[in-house]
Amino acid sequence: MSAPEIDEFVPVVDLSARGSAEGRAAIAATIGKACETSGFFTVVGHGVAPELVNRMYRTTRGFFTSPEDEKDRSLNQGSGVSGLRRVGGPYEAFAAHVTGDLPDEERAALGTHPATWKAANIWPDQGFKATWYDYIAAMTDLSSDIMRLFALALDLPERFFDGKFDNHVSLILANYYYAGPDPDALRREKHTDWGSLTVLYIEDELGGLQVQRGDDWLDVPSIPGSFVVNIGDLMAFWTGGRWASTVHRVVTPPDAAVRSRISIPFFYLPNHDATIEPMRPLAEADTGLDRVTVGEWFSHKMQSVYKAAA
Repeated sequence: MSAPEIDEFVPVVDLSARGSAEGRAAIAATIGKACETSGFFTVVGHGVAPELVNRMYRTTRGFFTSPEDEKDRSLNQGSGVSGLRRVGGPYEAFAAHVTGDLPDEERAALGTHPATWKAANIWPDQGFKATWYDYIAAMTDLSSDIMRLFALALDLPERFFDGKFDNHVSLILANYYYAGPDPDALRREKHTDWGSLTVLYIEDELGGLQVQRGDDWLDVPSIPGSFVVNIGDLMAFWTGGRWASTVHRVVTPPDAAVRSRISIPFFYLPNHDATIEPMRPLAEADTGLDRVTVGEWFSHKMQSVYKAAA
């Protein structure tokens, strides 16, 4: 596919004009069109401070390259996704939930929903935790405003989604890919995201993220300093199938033999007890769900994965 076509399928959206009503309307229209086709777009002019991003990546890389016994202090022992995970593939990961530092009784009150939301975060040290919380705050602010632009794109009141995210259960995940893997190996198999919105910083121009269109895999343009945004299955369900949650994967970029890489997606997820109803009847691939809480949705997705793996 030629560059103009991929630019239309995964457009670059400049958020710098979002301070005016006219600018927001124009941005929302572009985002809405992207969400109806690929569900992917790239944002520039986002206002996230480069110093914060650099500090986040420097701190995270420092953790992954520290001695193994130091990393072991944050090793996940099966209590959820929080903490360090050694996945046995070409990478390892560190994850934290925004609910993971709530008092024990508040985490326990998250009900019978996925246990990962009730697990305590396992931080390497206070400096690491502080940097991650600064980054989480910036990603929350950006994601919250993108959700308001989503509302405008759907001809809804701008703050339509606000009440569904005032106690969000978002997840931040750092993937550390080792140098030197098989250049033909996938770093992440094809999948869709399960939630509402994913935000991924693009550190350099080397790429690796691909989206599926028909039988083709298309390279998402890598613009250093930008964020790639995509919607997940929950947002597609929420819009009644009007918007697309697209299959994507991560291939090994050409620099893999010489240096490691870090990828830090932020998964913006609504409140665990928020009720989600499709905005119009589902046109295709009915999930069998009519209205669900967010916790029920993720339990349903997990059960589907376990059944498929059985």
